[in-house]
Amino acid sequence: MGLRIIVFSVILILLLGIGAGVFYFYYHEEPVTKPLITETKEAIVQNYTYFKIYYPVGSKMEIIEKKVPGLMNQTKKAETLIKEYLRVSRELDTGIIPPDTDILGVYISDDGTLYLDFNTSLKDNFTGDVTDEYMLLKSISDTMISNLEIEDVVILVNHKEVETIGGHFYVNRPIKELLRIYTETGTQP
Repeated sequence: MGLRIIVFSVILILLLGIGAGVFYFYYHEEPVTKPLITETKEAIVQNYTYFKIYYPVGSKMEIIEKKVPGLMNQTKKAETLIKEYLRVSRELDTGIIPPDTDILGVYISDDGTLYLDFNTSLKDNFTGDVTDEYMLLKSISDTMISNLEIEDVVILVNHKEVETIGGHFYVNRPIKELLRIYTETGTQP
């Protein structure tokens, strides 16, 4: 009789195990796993705009790279870029750009000239010397031309052309031409 109980117990355990296995595999649903990233690498890269911002530090130029979310047309890109340029300047406190300088508007002409319209603080509160003014103009020009499909940059102050920002350079002409003349001759154009 002891052998019958053992055989019966083993058969009962096997049947319960088989029943539990059948129940588990038949009625159990695997959780659906969703991939954490559904975009391809190309799609991720295309959803950002990358900028190289040149900013003046004394008499030399530094570069910082920025990644800004979103795809933009040229005007929006220029607007975002100059705002990033001003933000970087404030954060790094380069001392060349007055801290309350802001952008009023950005315009791109049909000939590929970018017009940057600053508030009056850029001119009224600029305290730099000739090197500072040169580095300011060069950093703005290099930042814009290297990131945008434009030919040149013109600076406006309060919706108007101004003769100079700090009294050292005539900025009532495109900056690239101004910097070229200065670099070639070493004198103010």
